[in-house]
Amino acid sequence: MHGGWDFLYPASSINGLQYPKGEVSLPEGWQGDGILFRGTSDSLWSKVRDAGCPAVNVSWRGMRYSPLVSVVADPTRCGEMVASYIASKDFQVFGYVGVPPWQGYPQQLFHAIKKSLGCDLRVFEFPDQKDYRSRLRQALGEWVKGLPKPIGIVTWSTDQARILISICLTQGIAIPNEVSIVTCEYDELSAALAPISISSVFQNPNEVGFKAAKTLHEMMIGRPSTASLELVPPVDVIERESSKVVAFYDDFTQACLRLIDQNLADGINATKLAAAMDVSRRTLEIKIARTLDKPPSVVIDEIKLRKAKQLLSDTDLFLDDIAKRTGFSSTSAFTRFFKRNLGCAPSMYRTPLGA
Repeated sequence: MHGGWDFLYPASSINGLQYPKGEVSLPEGWQGDGILFRGTSDSLWSKVRDAGCPAVNVSWRGMRYSPLVSVVADPTRCGEMVASYIASKDFQVFGYVGVPPWQGYPQQLFHAIKKSLGCDLRVFEFPDQKDYRSRLRQALGEWVKGLPKPIGIVTWSTDQARILISICLTQGIAIPNEVSIVTCEYDELSAALAPISISSVFQNPNEVGFKAAKTLHEMMIGRPSTASLELVPPVDVIERESSKVVAFYDDFTQACLRLIDQNLADGINATKLAAAMDVSRRTLEIKIARTLDKPPSVVIDEIKLRKAKQLLSDTDLFLDDIAKRTGFSSTSAFTRFFKRNLGCAPSMYRTPLGA
């Protein structure tokens, strides 16, 4: 927003020199007043430290470097949030694809997920480091094929979720009804390459960026940081196709859920739903309550809210467009609904606090 930045980003090849994915290098003789960086390797941390200027890390891996100021999404809260979400889908079995142990990431995320989902969590074991690149896809395929179904799987990264989805589709495993997948981070490019859209934790990257930049600014003008670690709470889990499960419900409820999803923009309500299903309003309420333990009006509101959160996260649509797509007659009605359910305005959900 304020300019003055020199952006260095990872690439597969720079002038013929190969770099590991996710790693960049400070150019020889680079001079600057401060650095925001993802501390994803020891060599990068050494170069940042040797640069001799204030630096703030925004990577979970960088939390291990001391002394170093870090501003990151709260990994424990991310783990609790994603575990709570996948558990709400009524799976009996859960899996987890984490991060290779040799990459040196802290374990707070994994511990939070395991504590929430139980000690029998099916954890993917990575191939040896020397075989990692050549064996990863095959090993993931063997792992997911041998898992009991249905199962809810949490992945560390979008890349892992994308690969798992491709493997499942190749093996004829239904996503999300046999294998439901949600990732703890969301990389837009990798997600765009996936066969279906991937559910993810919205880690509040805008707020991480603003807080990290503010912290760096304070350090650059000579005010030392009061804390070596600042944790930014994640916002929510954004549900997309990879975990939108309906298979566990009877045919009637599945048909209702599909109709609600397809007719949100038309302002569907319980009366219209009953008419579309050719049953009385009372019969609709009894049948829905029997499988979902809640009335149809609540189910419709939950689907409206889920769709609104997805549109706020994934698009730049104006609020009046989002209001129309979720069946509201006006932006003000949509805003009141959103605030009543989430406690904040849609604009704050999209760009929290510092933005």
